[in-house]
Formats: sequence, structure tokens, C-alpha cells
Amino acid sequence: MKLRVLGCSTPYPRPQFPCSGYLVSSTENHILLDCGSAVFGALLEHIDPSSLSAVWISHMHPDHCGDLPALANWALNTANGPRIPVAGPETWDARLNAFISNDNKADVVADIFDVQYLQDGGTLSAGEFNLASRLVHHSVATYGVRVSDGTHTIAYSGDSGPCAALDEVADNADLFLCEAGSNEPAEYHMTAQQAHELAVRANTRRLILTHIPADAPVNKPAGQSAPSDIAYPGGEWLTSE
Repeated sequence: MKLRVLGCSTPYPRPQFPCSGYLVSSTENHILLDCGSAVFGALLEHIDPSSLSAVWISHMHPDHCGDLPALANWALNTANGPRIPVAGPETWDARLNAFISNDNKADVVADIFDVQYLQDGGTLSAGEFNLASRLVHHSVATYGVRVSDGTHTIAYSGDSGPCAALDEVADNADLFLCEAGSNEPAEYHMTAQQAHELAVRANTRRLILTHIPADAPVNKPAGQSAPSDIAYPGGEWLTSE
């Protein structure tokens, strides 16, 4: 399994730095985790969207879902395009539909995507991948996810403060992509220190810090820490490394 960072900026994109978007790939399948502002253009640099096996959206803040309209416009303007499964928090489709259509009786989103809703403990299959979602702790309904191919696992926190569900998401993952959106302990975001402590508790093989504010220093964590990297657009990691 390969993890490719398309973007990780917060709370808005900057030149060459799209917001949250992560591509999990095998030889034959591709899963897009989040589609934040400016992510769609970055996706096009790597794959044809027609080859997406599924899109998974952690929550409905723009830095994680802001380019869903771009994905929808692509689908609307692609002849014979596939009906890609898109999973997100409940009512994500209604919000997108209201954005792209002025007909409240039409369901354009259901016509172009296979609409699915995330549930705590729910699963989604896409090719050889199994995606298991857990409700985590954020200011709106938000999910973390474990993407597994039966041998390896990539875990993604979404946006979340410390919570028991996040420990379960990270448990024994080969790669743990964890947000570090706060410099100080906060209710709805992790610090880099907390992410490292969680990675050690959960026995993850490698931690990748993401969603770090542009002006935030990332200090070396105190005490025992997990092997770690910092996400950047274009960065790639393999579960086998």
C-alpha cells in the first residue's frame, strides 16, 4: 500500500499547498481520503479520477471537503464516467446538492455518485481495501479511518482531539497519519506531542504528522517517541518500508 499526500494545509490552501487530501493506492485501486480545498487539481497530477475506487470524507469543514464541488463538476462533465462511491458524514450529499443545483427536487449528487454515509464502526469495501470508520472528537461529526488490504493498515485521524476511538483507529497501524492542528492541548485538535504519545501507545510502526498550521513550530517530543515524519504535498510512504 502507498500513501501519497496531495495536500495537508489548514485552514485554507496556499500556493502549492492544497488542504487535506490523501491518496491510498495499490496496483489496481485508489482511495481518496478527504477532498479539501485545491485538492482536485493535485489529484489530477497523479491519476485520472475515473480510476478512483472510492472517496472517503472525514467531515464537512472546507479544508477537508471544499473540493467536492470540483469533483462533482468533473463527474457532471465526463461522458460515461464511473459512478464513484463517495462516503461522508450524514447529509453530506444534501449539502453538496444544494451547492451545485438550484432545483430542490433534483438529486444531482445521487445521479453522479454512489452516495454512502459514514457510521461509527461502519465499513466500506473498495477493491482489496476495507475501510473501517470510527467517530472521533471534533466540533462537528468527524470520523477517523483504518484502511487495510488484509496485510497492512494505514490509519488516518481526521480532525480530532484525544479520545478512546482515536487510539483504536491507530492500533498497530503500519502508517498513522495524525493531525497536529494545535500548538497547545485543545479539545478538538491534537498537538504533535499528543500524536507521538498516541503512536507509542498504539504501537504504530510510523507516525506521519499532518494538518499542521503554517506558523506552528513542530518541536521534538519529550520522552519516548515513535518513528515519525511530517506530511508535505507530494510526499509518499509505503506500508512495507
